[in-house]
Amino acid sequence: MSQPPTKKALLTEIESLRAFGILAVIMIHATSSSVVNADPNSTLFLILVLFNTLSKFAVPLFILISGISLFYNYNDKPLNKQTAKSFYKKRLTKIMLPFLLFSFIYYATIIYFRYGFTSFEQFISYFQTWDFFVKLMIGKTYAHLYFIFIIIQCYLLFPLLWYVMRKWPRLVNWLITGGLLVQWAYMLNAKEIGIKYVTSGFFAYSLYFCIGAYIGINYTKLYSYWERNRNSIALRSTLILVLVTSGAINVIYYLREAQGKILFNDIFLVQLKNEIYITAACLLLIHLALRIKASRIEYLKAVLIHLSHASFGMYLLHPMFLRYYRMMDVNGSPLVYGAWIAGGFLLALIGSWIIVTWAGKVRGNWILFGPIPKQKPLGQ
Repeated sequence: MSQPPTKKALLTEIESLRAFGILAVIMIHATSSSVVNADPNSTLFLILVLFNTLSKFAVPLFILISGISLFYNYNDKPLNKQTAKSFYKKRLTKIMLPFLLFSFIYYATIIYFRYGFTSFEQFISYFQTWDFFVKLMIGKTYAHLYFIFIIIQCYLLFPLLWYVMRKWPRLVNWLITGGLLVQWAYMLNAKEIGIKYVTSGFFAYSLYFCIGAYIGINYTKLYSYWERNRNSIALRSTLILVLVTSGAINVIYYLREAQGKILFNDIFLVQLKNEIYITAACLLLIHLALRIKASRIEYLKAVLIHLSHASFGMYLLHPMFLRYYRMMDVNGSPLVYGAWIAGGFLLALIGSWIIVTWAGKVRGNWILFGPIPKQKPLGQ
């Protein structure tokens, strides 16, 4: 009698990575407008740039997580129409409806603030324009929704890459190199071939997806390597050194650019500095997530899992808190302004977290916030 397939272990470290990712996303959005408006020669501007620029690993980290999860869960499954159909039903259907609903909600918010509300017919007419249709299709009805558009592209392309890796297993060793070359080719030529929203394309992140894919396919082997070397001072020191150096270059580059003193404008070098920092940050965060997994800090694990489960809904919702919060007129010292920015971050984080957690108890919550796993209240 044949034995049923062994169920793969849940990667709880992925929950920590998602939690890190959503914290970084909210940090970027909480500081973004202030970075644009602050005096580039002020100390406050330097602090804002540090928080904003060093959080830029957020979207690539989520793309990398997708690569790990998809290939870890599907690499050993049978390659057939039924599996592909199940994949699309499970992945695409559960993000498409929330994406479309929030696209309408945010576009309606923009129209209301821009033009007001004179009549229902007039208001509806804005949704019947070519501008709205195009923005809806590419996730541009509000600034942060482009990420969902990238994830949709990721899900559409995954079965093809999955097929190629299964058909020619030796190509797995070239995954990261291939992802890097594709990303370079895309980023260096996208504008020249007429692509308007360059970073809304999946290929702008193919390196990080392929790093995740490689980890997912070789997870058991790589995890064993990590267990043997997790206390290696050389490994951690190298990652930290690369992270700090590349992070400093990115911060200095942004500071000089804001002051009108560009360090370099070669697109290859600009892309390279981003890739080195983001890759180092993602790898160090994976290391941190694995350390947390191996630790006995159960409350921290519970908080990160709780935050991870709410992260998709929080991603969709948190800009609404920031939009209304910024309607508050703030004048005062840099200290007061800095406290106001911190307040926006905390409001967006805690407010969206509470609402999505509450929504998780309501039937049909996936329609608005995607699937929200059931979880125990924190502290239990």
